Amino acid sequence: LQGVGGGILMPLMATLPLQAAKGRVSGRTIAMVSLPMLIGPMLGPVAGGLILHWLSWRWLFWVNVPLIVVGHVLASRSLAPERGDRSRKLDVLGVLLLPPGLVGLLYGLSQVSSASGFGQRRVLVPMVAGLVLVVAFVLHALRRGPDALVDLRLLGRRQVGASAAVMFLAGAGLFAGMFLLPLFWQVSRGQSVLAAGALMVPQGLGSLLARPTSGRLTDTLGSRTVALAGVLITAAATVPFALAGPDTSTWWLGLALVVRGVGLGAVMIPVMAVAYQGLTAEDVAHASVLTRVTQQIGGSFGTAVLAVVLEHGLTTTTASAAFDRAFWWAVGLSVAAALVVPTLPRHQRVPDVVRKLDQEVPADVIG
Repeated sequence: LQGVGGGILMPLMATLPLQAAKGRVSGRTIAMVSLPMLIGPMLGPVAGGLILHWLSWRWLFWVNVPLIVVGHVLASRSLAPERGDRSRKLDVLGVLLLPPGLVGLLYGLSQVSSASGFGQRRVLVPMVAGLVLVVAFVLHALRRGPDALVDLRLLGRRQVGASAAVMFLAGAGLFAGMFLLPLFWQVSRGQSVLAAGALMVPQGLGSLLARPTSGRLTDTLGSRTVALAGVLITAAATVPFALAGPDTSTWWLGLALVVRGVGLGAVMIPVMAVAYQGLTAEDVAHASVLTRVTQQIGGSFGTAVLAVVLEHGLTTTTASAAFDRAFWWAVGLSVAAALVVPTLPRHQRVPDVVRKLDQEVPADVIG
């Protein structure tokens, strides 16, 4: 149920700010929209460590309740009611195919670590079932066109298709890193859960510092240049962890995390910005779903692969060597993303292309 609610909110996070900007959208606007995504990785591990250290694990879920209440109050006061297009019918078959298919894929990938590989039944059965449903949805969506639950024809547009590919690999690197790093601090460096969470703060801080600069550079240099720099910085800043030994300075690794956060922040903002170029207000919602779904699948895939690599290393060698090997794989994911980034449009600016929203969206979408 939490996933359903979050899945509804994710496209709105993209469409509402673009609608409110009314033609004044820029890389800096996207940077502001993505601020929660950058603050979350900084505060989440610390909050989780504090909760697990002082309270029961059940409070990991209870803590969401007041946040949801505050969000509901803010939304009810700041968002003006908007009438949708009631003439359009819900794609019922799409609802029955795509969400369960994605759940099967993601659940199967999440079981790879505990199953010690991809060959176990509890991994293969949900993944195969999910893949069948997703393929069935693809065939259905291509026939239904713009009336499908998600308009897959948008992937034929260069900026959307390329952005989805980059988000897949960037998501693999981001979530794989978030999986590896806390374990690295606890298993390889002997830190407590609370300390491991606190040691993740530098990466979130780096992402936060990169936010305003990435937005401005996206407007002036274009998304492709900034995104390429971001993935290369991410790869370079992951190398110190692949070379780390028991005596490597924690301060040095913390500095590497700051730089890694800068790289991650410099990737997400331009890719999100370029994905919405030249799209109508309706297509922005579809593109948002496509890019975020590919990011989630990429994150699950990257986490599953690195979990298998780490598990194999821990059973055949020392903890330090196992983590070194896993981090080299994380570097490889960033390098793979760097190979895909050049497929993004060379130099397009968001303000020049999203102005069509100004003609299509009422001025009082947000009050």
